[in-house]
Amino acid sequence: MNYKTMFSLEGKKAVVTGGCGYLGKETVRGLVDYGAKVAVADSRITVDDAYAADIEYMECSLDSTDAVKEAMRKAAGNEKKIDILITMAANLGAGIQSGVEDMDDTYWKKGLDGTVGYTFRTIREALPYMKNSRSGSIINIGSLYAVGAPDPRTYTDTPFSSTPNYGAGKAATVELSKFCAAYLARYGIRVNSISPGSFPHPNVQENRLFKERLEAKTMLGRIGYPDDLVGAMIFFASQASKYVTGVNLMIDGGQTAW
Repeated sequence: MNYKTMFSLEGKKAVVTGGCGYLGKETVRGLVDYGAKVAVADSRITVDDAYAADIEYMECSLDSTDAVKEAMRKAAGNEKKIDILITMAANLGAGIQSGVEDMDDTYWKKGLDGTVGYTFRTIREALPYMKNSRSGSIINIGSLYAVGAPDPRTYTDTPFSSTPNYGAGKAATVELSKFCAAYLARYGIRVNSISPGSFPHPNVQENRLFKERLEAKTMLGRIGYPDDLVGAMIFFASQASKYVTGVNLMIDGGQTAW
C-alpha cells in the first residue's frame, strides 16, 4: 500500500443521506475533497454553491421505500455501484412530546422510524449496488444517547429536551450497524457507526446557559462542530480502515470517558 494515498477516495461513489444538513454538509465537502463522487439524498435540498459542480443532489423522502429505491438507483448510475453509504438523515416528526408519560404511540413510532427506520431502509435499498463494489463501507450515525441517558439537569430552565424515542432509535442504529457488519462481511462490505456527542445547531448555541452546560460535560471543554466529524468519516470510508468493522466510534470530546 502507498500510505500517502491510504485515505484517498478517488474513483469511489458515495451516497450521503441528510447531506444538506448542519453536520451532513461538512461531511459531503470532506468526501469531495478526498476525491469521491458524491450523491446527496435529502428531503429538502440546499445546494452548496462552492461544491455544487461535484455533487449530485436528489430530493428524497426517506419515509418512502419507493423514493429511497429510486434515489439509490440514480446514485449508482450506469456502473450500478455504490462504494460508500453514510446515513446521516433523521426525523423525529413535528411537535414536542418529550417525556415517557406524555408521548403517544404515533410520536413514539415516528421517532423510531425517523432514526433506525431511515437507516434500515437506506441500507436495504443500497445493498444491491454495494455488493457490486466488493469493498464497500457503510457508516451509520448513532449518538451520545445511544450509549447513555441524557442528564435531565442539562435541560432545566431551557427550551430544549431529549426524547426517549430518539435515544432508543439511535441505540437500535448502533446495534443494526453491528448486525450488518457481521452479515455483510461476506460481500466485502464493512459497517461501522459514529456516535457524535453534543453538536448543537447554531440556533441552539444561542442559548448560552445550555451551551455552557454541554461544554462542561466534556473533557475538552467545548461542544462539537461539523468539521470534528470529517476525519472519522474519511477514515471509515477509505482503505485506511480496511480491517475495521462493527465499531461504534464516540466523537464526544471525552464525555463518555469520564
